[in-house]
Amino acid sequence: MEVIIDNEINRVEWKDFLNSNNFSTPFQTPEFYDFFNNVPGQTANVFAIHDNNCIRVICVVTMQKEQGLLSYFSRRAIIYGGPVVALKAESELELLLAFINDVLSKKIIYLETRNFGDYGYFRNSFLKKGWKYSPHLNVQIKLVAKSLDSLFNEMKYNRKREIRLSLKKGAVYKEAETVEEVILLYTILSELYHERVNLPLPQVNYFLELFRSSIGKVFLVIHDGNVIGGCFCVYSSTGSIFTLYYCGLRNYNSKIYPTHLAIIAAMDFGIKNNLSLLDLMGAGKPGVDYGVRNYKSEFGGDLVENGRFMIIYNHFLFRVGKIGIRLMKSLKT
Repeated sequence: MEVIIDNEINRVEWKDFLNSNNFSTPFQTPEFYDFFNNVPGQTANVFAIHDNNCIRVICVVTMQKEQGLLSYFSRRAIIYGGPVVALKAESELELLLAFINDVLSKKIIYLETRNFGDYGYFRNSFLKKGWKYSPHLNVQIKLVAKSLDSLFNEMKYNRKREIRLSLKKGAVYKEAETVEEVILLYTILSELYHERVNLPLPQVNYFLELFRSSIGKVFLVIHDGNVIGGCFCVYSSTGSIFTLYYCGLRNYNSKIYPTHLAIIAAMDFGIKNNLSLLDLMGAGKPGVDYGVRNYKSEFGGDLVENGRFMIIYNHFLFRVGKIGIRLMKSLKT
């Protein structure tokens, strides 16, 4: 049993392992690894446990930090989707987690998994290696054997009414075809994050590289020839589609809801391409009011709690970083 990293990993074996594993997501594919490393200023590593000529665990770890003054205090790593683990591979997972800790503990402040599957069976393996679990919700919409009409019927009444009203008023959705369209959508998203969300947003090159990637999809909402909203997604042709970011112009037209149609675009794409699931991703912590959760839940689907694991390597810098981010938010508002 050995640990192998990055170019040491055979990509055919990597893909074969993902194709046979229930924890597989687009975020753990070679294509996502390549996408992230192609974005200026972003890096990712992939770690795997190889035993008896096959992969037993594999994990793409993305390195991230903010720009400017916060860069030193925001050095972190995120494992989107969580590691992909073979059945009953607890010891292999523990070996991989220990190796990742040794490699990254001096480079970053904390490391977090954002789970899209149920890791309950492997929870003790994380806890033994110093990680802590925290509950976190996602909204997932099953697409198997569903039509757009049947999914409409599962939505809250007001959501259905607003979507149909938007379509009646001439708003449409489509896939982005040009870099210029992607930049127009990014401009809307950037203004939203600056004015209302007050959270870090990647630079435009991240979204352009996603558009060029084989696992990225960008959907636009159009009205009178103008881009008024859309969403940026990651998907697997044999699995699920995930909405990374979505947005719409505010106060554009009282009878057009561009953000609703952005999500419908991803839903429609998933149905037409026989995908199993649309994951609207983060829905906050259980028991804590979160407006985004309420919004996502009105599209139907299931509220699932797969949670997150986190290990903090530098508690002092972690606290300083949180204070700095809160301070920057308050200054923006």
